[in-house]
Amino acid sequence: MASDTGNDAGDRDGAEGASGGERLTAPPDDARAPRLPFPVVGIGASAGGLEAYTEFLRACPPDAGMAYVLVQHLPPDRESLLAEILARHTRMPVFEVADGQPVEPDRVYVIRPGRTLTLKDGCLCLGPELAARGHGRPVDDFFRSLAEEQQQRAAAVVFSGMGSNGTAGAEVVKAVGGLVVAQEPDSAKFPGMPRSLIDAHLPDYILRPSEVPEALVRYAAQPYAAAGGPAPRDETALSDVLAVLRARTRHDFSGYRKPTVLRRVRRRMGLGQFATMADYVRTLRHTPAEVTALADDLLIHVTGFFRDPEAWAALTEKVIDPLAEGRADGAEVRCWVAACATGEEAYTLAMLLIEAAEARGKRFDVKVFATDMAERALGAARAGLFPNGIESEVSPERLARFFDKDDSHYRVRKDLRELVIFAPQNVLQDSPFSRLDIATCRNLLIYLEPATQRRVLSLMHFGLKEGGALMLGSSESSALADGDFVPIDKRHRIFRRVGPTRPGAVDLPALAAAVREARPRPVPGGPQPPVPFAAQLVGRALLEGHTPAAVAVDAAGQLVHVHGDTSRFLTLPAGVPTLDLFALTSGQVRGAVRTALHRAADVQAPVTVRDGVLDTPEGRRRVEVGAAPLGPRGAAPLYLVTFHDYPEPPPPGPADGDPSVTERLADELQRTRSELQGVLQEMQSSNEELKASHEEATSLNEELQSTNEEMETSKEEMQSLNEELVTVNAQLTVKMGELEVTANDLGSLLTSTDIAVLFLDPKFRIRRYTPAVRDLLDLIPSDAGRPSRTSAGSSPTRTCSPTPRRCWTPWSRSSGRWRARAGGSTCGGCSRTAPRTTGSTGWWSRSLTCPVGSGPRWPCGRARGGSGSHWRPPGWASGPST
Repeated sequence: MASDTGNDAGDRDGAEGASGGERLTAPPDDARAPRLPFPVVGIGASAGGLEAYTEFLRACPPDAGMAYVLVQHLPPDRESLLAEILARHTRMPVFEVADGQPVEPDRVYVIRPGRTLTLKDGCLCLGPELAARGHGRPVDDFFRSLAEEQQQRAAAVVFSGMGSNGTAGAEVVKAVGGLVVAQEPDSAKFPGMPRSLIDAHLPDYILRPSEVPEALVRYAAQPYAAAGGPAPRDETALSDVLAVLRARTRHDFSGYRKPTVLRRVRRRMGLGQFATMADYVRTLRHTPAEVTALADDLLIHVTGFFRDPEAWAALTEKVIDPLAEGRADGAEVRCWVAACATGEEAYTLAMLLIEAAEARGKRFDVKVFATDMAERALGAARAGLFPNGIESEVSPERLARFFDKDDSHYRVRKDLRELVIFAPQNVLQDSPFSRLDIATCRNLLIYLEPATQRRVLSLMHFGLKEGGALMLGSSESSALADGDFVPIDKRHRIFRRVGPTRPGAVDLPALAAAVREARPRPVPGGPQPPVPFAAQLVGRALLEGHTPAAVAVDAAGQLVHVHGDTSRFLTLPAGVPTLDLFALTSGQVRGAVRTALHRAADVQAPVTVRDGVLDTPEGRRRVEVGAAPLGPRGAAPLYLVTFHDYPEPPPPGPADGDPSVTERLADELQRTRSELQGVLQEMQSSNEELKASHEEATSLNEELQSTNEEMETSKEEMQSLNEELVTVNAQLTVKMGELEVTANDLGSLLTSTDIAVLFLDPKFRIRRYTPAVRDLLDLIPSDAGRPSRTSAGSSPTRTCSPTPRRCWTPWSRSSGRWRARAGGSTCGGCSRTAPRTTGSTGWWSRSLTCPVGSGPRWPCGRARGGSGSHWRPPGWASGPST
């Protein structure tokens, strides 16, 4: 296998291609070697993450040679116990991250509460404290920095949690060739975060937390992650891989840079544990799923809204604003976003065009053609659904203007979505769009060989209008197409098309011809169709000449059959052809047709309406419209609509000299006018009421919208707070379990010891006692909670044995505690009961020394009549014992 140095040189050769004008910048995954010589695993989680972390660390070997960084949503106003708890489940050291802390292998690092975390120059850097709950995406932030630092030695793992945090960052990790793992949703307490990752088709593995360490160890042991460069023998088998891809996917990747393709192939080999390229090629030929996975790895889908904001600002200032100034209102604006991935750049361009038009009081017919080879990415782009992480890319004003909040996602609004047309296209194989004002082809050329780059630039030149603008990525250049483009803003890679397309410069792909089925032609001399019977001819003639024009329609009013000449009643409107009867009917007859159909549908019987009129050159004619249901009951409803017109009868004229007729007509006219005036007044009043109702509804709608926004904000805060509470609850549950174990251990110790211990509360009530106390005090379990002076049971007694033995003298006080001291005497076999009294440390009692054989004694144990003073315990009776 070749050394790292040799492979780096190979990558540089492929990146530069040629000197001078053909110098290109390497793609992101070949930009530089990983910063640290060992893999770094970023593990993101939220609610329910503690259980997953614990299960993961228990299965994690302590000497795997990897560093583990745990990133979790933690409440900013509470001290975290996460590091302390996790340290009990692994032999690796666990640290809560300090700013600037170097990353070392076989160590576990835990994020600080309420902070963001990034990896920079091999050290962990803490970001500023989050100002509000729910407004940070620490997992995405760390994954992005991890991808930039570690390249193929980066691993992103997403465990239990709500929302979609981690998906955008994991996409970047996969784009640079790193490993992406999602927790199996069934094993997650909250499957939202891993489910979002799976829906985006990003995970290389979907595993339980206990299975993840084994997959990480296997990945780290592969040459792809451990060493890096492709072996020379890989080059010989690369053509076989490209041939399989071309045959199975219909996409030709031969124009892609060889180091990039080899790195992606070796990544798939590492994931599948293939030792040689030949083994991988054999599997590739027989496994369609692996072909799809490799093609998806080659089609890198890293994009974002307003990616490189300065470049978009330059495009707005130097291209879009002048275009909006010079273009007439209602004019067409055509744009093309090649390699659009999931559509963020296409929507970005459409937003800028809308804003420029609205700022000048114009409205353009905007068409943004967004194309990509990956159907899966196009499906996500068409859906227009993006995670909450776009808040860091799109301003709040644009979020409110162009997006609707939908739970943990943002959905593109309809007016913006309708401007973007997504279509599958291979820019290297399919024909380009034409008459374009703006074209963008960002971060595609860096993955292509110089000859293929030149071809793509020629296609862009062909598609743009004279003076049209081309926008490339920050690491790309149009130097290979000198003479076709001049820079508008060289720093931000914006160019203008100049000059005509040179003959032979554009290699347009061949257009597939449409396949048309040939119609069968009659064979001369073949069998002729039979001559109709005379009865059929007579019946047809009578139907056509003596029946009214009619049409058959279904329940939706769509034509299914036309009989006779309906040209006087039905006309085909301009625009898209239609079979809707109401759209085809002339305005003077449409009302009668609608009424007849509705009545026939209600009563399921023939209905006739004579309200139609028809103006002809011969004069006005009345139209009688009939409607009747067709077919048996239970079948699909059909209706027969007939049209019969006849001359309108002349109105009867008033008789000459008959004033009564004139007066009657005048009265009728006046009555009609009065009724019409009343109807107009009622209509005006109703219109005013409707306006008032509309204003109230509008006001109520605004209030509801405001309330909805407040509820959405509260929902986000509550969701974030809920995640934090779940995390804290999990930590406290673990702590309570530990305290319970400790309490059980102490209870077992006190129960098994022979030391008499009595526990009292500050008011001298009995809390608990050890079994040895019952040898001194007559206590029962129900004494717990009672004052010590009133505990149940009688005073303890000691019975002296008949045989002489050493007895104890009464108590003495030393260092503030009651103590017994030995005294010499023998007992003759009687017993005495000591009175109970309370000392500074609780109950105490003693049996008096029997006076038999040694004479009477005081309760303190001194012989009666002895000299000297002596101390008596408080409450001890004075005088001789009897």
